[in-house]
Amino acid sequence: MPGACHPEHAMTILSETTAFARSLLSRPLLRFGMVGSTATLCYLWAAHLLVRGAHWPAPAAQALAGLLALLAAYAGHCFWTFGIRCGDHARMLPRFALVQGAGLWLGELFARGLGWCGVPHGLALPAASLAAPLFLYLLCRLWVFRPMRAMNLSSPSSRGTSMHHVPTSEAPVVSVIMNCLNSSEHLQETLDSLAAQTFTDFEVIFWDNGSTDSSPQIARGHAGLAGRLRYFRGEETVPLGAARNLAIAQSRGRYVAFLDCDDLWRPEKLARQVACFEADPHVGLVCTDTEIFDGKHVLKRLFAESRPQRGKAFAALMERQWISMSSAMLSRAALDSVVCPPAREGGAPVWFDESLNVCEEADIFYRVAHDWELDHVDAPLTLWRVHGNNTTFRKFGQFADETLYILEKHRRLWPGYDAAHPELVSLLTRRAAFQKAVSLWREGRGGEARAVIGPWRDESRKYRLFWWASHLPGACFDLAARLYFALPAVIRRR
Repeated sequence: MPGACHPEHAMTILSETTAFARSLLSRPLLRFGMVGSTATLCYLWAAHLLVRGAHWPAPAAQALAGLLALLAAYAGHCFWTFGIRCGDHARMLPRFALVQGAGLWLGELFARGLGWCGVPHGLALPAASLAAPLFLYLLCRLWVFRPMRAMNLSSPSSRGTSMHHVPTSEAPVVSVIMNCLNSSEHLQETLDSLAAQTFTDFEVIFWDNGSTDSSPQIARGHAGLAGRLRYFRGEETVPLGAARNLAIAQSRGRYVAFLDCDDLWRPEKLARQVACFEADPHVGLVCTDTEIFDGKHVLKRLFAESRPQRGKAFAALMERQWISMSSAMLSRAALDSVVCPPAREGGAPVWFDESLNVCEEADIFYRVAHDWELDHVDAPLTLWRVHGNNTTFRKFGQFADETLYILEKHRRLWPGYDAAHPELVSLLTRRAAFQKAVSLWREGRGGEARAVIGPWRDESRKYRLFWWASHLPGACFDLAARLYFALPAVIRRR
């Protein structure tokens, strides 16, 4: 019927609308307002029931209803607005009570202050009604629920003073793997975010891959991680996958997390991931939502583009990657289930395939997902720093080769793979062809690129867009690539 909405288009619109609504609800300020409004309704409802139903005196009913509303608001802000699971409630609850008490007269005080400044009464009241909740939100965020955010993490005098850790010979719960090669520019900030974790039973395996800058001094001199950071320096500079294997071999934790030296964690990141593992022994990997930022501005969120799947998610993960390396935490049991013997005599066991250079992270995630369940924390607790322009498309030749390598590896690991996963075999074959075609076009070989992608030209919008773009000279590649990455994810995935 003319003008009718195709079911697939309707589902796409619904999916995008749902993702927008979820991202909107994930904003703490909106959640703060929703929790406050709900607590107010709870107060009114409870007071009404106590007076009319239980025949309590009004002052007593209002006092009890106020206490219940206060506790409800505290729980809502703690667990939903700010996502704190393991906080110091003995300190936060009294602070929250003080802030809520101040909120009773703050609006009137703001209105009077605006009146004294000459603002008309009709404007002062609405302005005060907006300013007071915002001020309360800032107090809660910076003083009540996020006390560590108020610390100047760049100040040497305050660094690491927010918590104390007594070194112990017992194995920690979490080992944090950090691989470093001349990372001094952002290393201090990254270590500060690690020291600010609310979960403190962790060690840091800091593997220096031959840095010649001040990275070793920054790492070993960080007061907030004293007693928890174990520094190692390799005898030679090795590829990242090999360096990660060397670091993992030194770790002792029940869970293993990874943090790149320029990325950041929010304070509750480790606590919320450990809680996921402790709740289900079948989970082998837990990630978090990730904000991609350039040091100043958040560019996008990973989960906004690709909703993750819980449980057995091997096929879903191969179809669309949603795990950033600095967000990943794996159980020791899951890691050891995919380990291989040392690649060379005297070398470390191989968790990350040292034959890979651009797909080693995806490879280990796939292998864990094949036999273990996945889980995630639906909150942006990881910040992934990007530098300059996106250069992923410049490595598409490597991606093509390593995608086919992973397909052959899966066939060796799991006999009958083609029969069990025909859709994944087709997916990886198409993906490698597209990656190879992109590499050829960039080299100015548009005709060869169209021949490679030809069999799949009509299977998706992405391939059709590429087919037409490849008629342009190779010199247009960088511009076309920038336009491609600016397209909505729903188009780039199809």
